[in-house]
This record gives sequence, structure tokens and C-alpha cells, in this order.
Amino acid sequence: MGELRIGAVAVELDIPELGFAVELGEITLTECETVNQFTGSKTQPAQFTRGYGLSFGQTERKAISVALVDRALRWKELGEDDEGAPAQDEEFVLSHADNIQATGFLEHIKLPHYVDFQSELELVRKLRRQATQATETEAAQ
Repeated sequence: MGELRIGAVAVELDIPELGFAVELGEITLTECETVNQFTGSKTQPAQFTRGYGLSFGQTERKAISVALVDRALRWKELGEDDEGAPAQDEEFVLSHADNIQATGFLEHIKLPHYVDFQSELELVRKLRRQATQATETEAAQ
């Protein structure tokens, strides 16, 4: 989990006849941004990617689920191989990430993962160094 926010947002309606926007009220939104590992592809170096979720109300679990589905849907955009992984199937991810049985998993995601993140950060840095060295070696040859 990169960030999880809950807040009130004003809803406005722009009325051309009046020349200004009129505030109708406000709604509560929950916003979630996840940080996911991406080991890279032939065209992109290793890096972290993000998933983004937004939901109405104070619905942390739903916003996290939407962020997971968002990242799962972006596998083609990132050039990942389609090996039929369940995490690359949006229906599978949504049905398993937004139900009562997934509460424990999604609550777990909200906990700090400093050690896990630090090890993944070191892995991404190592992969990027190796890719840079391979490119430099090819250029030298």
C-alpha cells in the first residue's frame, strides 16, 4: 500500500446561465494507491508500478480492491507475459479481493511492510544495475 486516504469532496454544478459553479454538497471518497513490483521486460528496466483505486464512501477495502484490479489490468501495457496467471485476470482478482473472505488479506495490505519493501527495492536496484551493465557491455563490443 502506497497511500490510503479518506476525505470529503465538494460536488459542483457549472451553470452557464449564471456564469459560475454552484456547490450541491459534498461526498466522501476513499482513495488508494498501491506500489507493485515489476521486474521489467525487454524494453523496460525493472521498476515499481502503481495501482489506483477510488470508491464512494469510507470503503477502504473496496478502494484497495479497485487498486489491485487496476494494476492487474495493466499487464499488457507493461509488456508482461500472459501466462494465464490469476493475478492477470481482472474477474478473478475482483471476485477474490472484494468479498468477506478477503478482509484479512486486504487488512494485511494496510500494515507497514518496511522489510518486504526494502528487499524488493534492493532487488529492483540490482536488476537495473545488471541491465545497465549488459547494455554497456554490448555497446563496448
